[in-house]
Amino acid sequence: MGVDLPSERVVFPRPPGLIVIVLLFVCLLEGAITLAQLYGTSPAIWVANGVLLGVLLVVPSQRFVAYLLVCLLADFALNEGHGDNLLLGGILAFCKLAEVAIAFGLLRGRFGARPDPARPGALIRLAVTALAAPVFPAIFAADARFYLAGEAFPKVLADWYVASALGFMVVTPLVLAMFRPHRPIASERGALLAGLRYFALLFTVCVVVFSQSRYPLRFLVFPPLLLIASRRSFAETAVATLAAVLVILGFTVAGHGPISLLAQAGVLSQGEKLRIAQIFSFILALCALALAARTEQTRRLRAILAKRQERLRENEQRYRVLADNSGDAIYRMALDGRRLYVSPAAQEMFGFSPEEQVGRNWREDVHPEDWPAVRVELRKLNAGSDDIVFSYRRRCKSGRFVWVETRVRAARDRASGIVREFIASSRDISVQKATEEKLNAANAALAALAATDGLTGIANRRAFDEALDREWRRAQREQTALALLMIDVDHFKPFNDFYGHLAGDDCLRRLAATISGCLHRPGDLAARFGGEEFAVLLPTTDAPGALEIAERIHDAVAALQIGHDVTPLGRITLSIGIASDGPERYHSAQALLHTADSALYTAKHEGRNRSVIAAIDDHGNGNAHNTANTR
Repeated sequence: MGVDLPSERVVFPRPPGLIVIVLLFVCLLEGAITLAQLYGTSPAIWVANGVLLGVLLVVPSQRFVAYLLVCLLADFALNEGHGDNLLLGGILAFCKLAEVAIAFGLLRGRFGARPDPARPGALIRLAVTALAAPVFPAIFAADARFYLAGEAFPKVLADWYVASALGFMVVTPLVLAMFRPHRPIASERGALLAGLRYFALLFTVCVVVFSQSRYPLRFLVFPPLLLIASRRSFAETAVATLAAVLVILGFTVAGHGPISLLAQAGVLSQGEKLRIAQIFSFILALCALALAARTEQTRRLRAILAKRQERLRENEQRYRVLADNSGDAIYRMALDGRRLYVSPAAQEMFGFSPEEQVGRNWREDVHPEDWPAVRVELRKLNAGSDDIVFSYRRRCKSGRFVWVETRVRAARDRASGIVREFIASSRDISVQKATEEKLNAANAALAALAATDGLTGIANRRAFDEALDREWRRAQREQTALALLMIDVDHFKPFNDFYGHLAGDDCLRRLAATISGCLHRPGDLAARFGGEEFAVLLPTTDAPGALEIAERIHDAVAALQIGHDVTPLGRITLSIGIASDGPERYHSAQALLHTADSALYTAKHEGRNRSVIAAIDDHGNGNAHNTANTR
């Protein structure tokens, strides 16, 4: 069973394109050789080589070898047809294509995949390549003609080198200009007519100057033509330059023009005359194309600048539309705080018109109480932050203040990164702020409710445990005393059984209010510990001070005269256990609690209606050492 393997895709040159290029190459080459033989001299410019180099620079690199080989065979056939032997014709054809390959290698890495001779520096690289690429092929060709045809080595070398360099300099830029990505298209009739007039003017001037030898001073009209070239496009100048060079070389070879006048006077030889015309043509092409390239670069930069300015105007217009229709107040502010732009929404929000706000410092409208917090946020911008968000009260035109949330962004210069201005947006959060305050009040009420005993209205066991832990840590940190009173209602179960639970609940409420009323400092806490037990937490209080509070509670409860017929005294009494721990001992909060509970047990065991003080020894244990008199 066979398996079809995917074949590797090979890229071949398209036959129509290859045929056109080969025919063009052959025609140009044949024309140059024929004209040279007609006037009995060597070709003054290799137009075919310049065309081939330009084509190789724009076609895909996979077609390079195919184009080069086919043109090599065509050149060899032409040399053979003009009487050269096989060896000489092959060497000459190889030398022609070798200089094209050398020039291609020098330019391909510089131009890249998108050749454009109008780019900055590209024309200079092309001129250097035109002068460097023909050196070694010209030497080999001169050697071949010297040994195989008996021709003079210096003459062949000079003729070959200058013609090849001139072909690269004049023709290759024209081919590249026709295929470059930024080639302008003269779609307007006026631009097309202007280009045709310039071409006709240059061609006419060249014919007038070089078709006669009587008036050599007409040669001075060429400098103004360069100024005209500086105002045309690169493609137009390249076409006109090629036409001018062909006219100059053609009339010079035919014996006409200012340079031929020097040859007729015996000052120059025929070879020197042609060489001067070639050098003049090379310099003319370089100057004209350089001026056109500079003009085109200027036009491109102006077009890019115009597009960026248009984009900037569109962005600014879009920004203003968004700012003008946004519900938030949007500002542009200078580094010193002055408003540079204010959106219309600010008037609806604060009452000030945009004109009244522009130029004023935004800090003038910040509530004085909020400015310190705002200043802290602004320091983040000075520290390098690009975006900050903060809330403050903002003054309105009516004089009242509203809560706003403001976001400030630093607008930096893209090139240097320096902050140029600030962009701020503010929105009214007064409703949100009022809702937050209500929510905070509700949370505070809920927290207070969670920490309050439902029956007595004082702190519950949970609040007491949190307060005991908090005050214990504070006592350790500040090295102060901490006292705890554990209070139990004497004979409360018989009271409930005899008077009922409703009377018992009312009794506990009255006792809780009384105990809480005996505490006068904000830090003191009275809590229901559980059932009929209460606890009193006394920060920064030693044992004598705690005993004084306990005696006060005993007196206040006695003054209530809550009847309790089951007991010998006939009223409600309390038993209180007191524990205090000073800065010299810091055992634990639980040790303090257990010690107070032990003192309470001692007070009940000794007959109730009394206070017992217990101290924490060095091992954290309670030790009762003082018992108050029975009430």
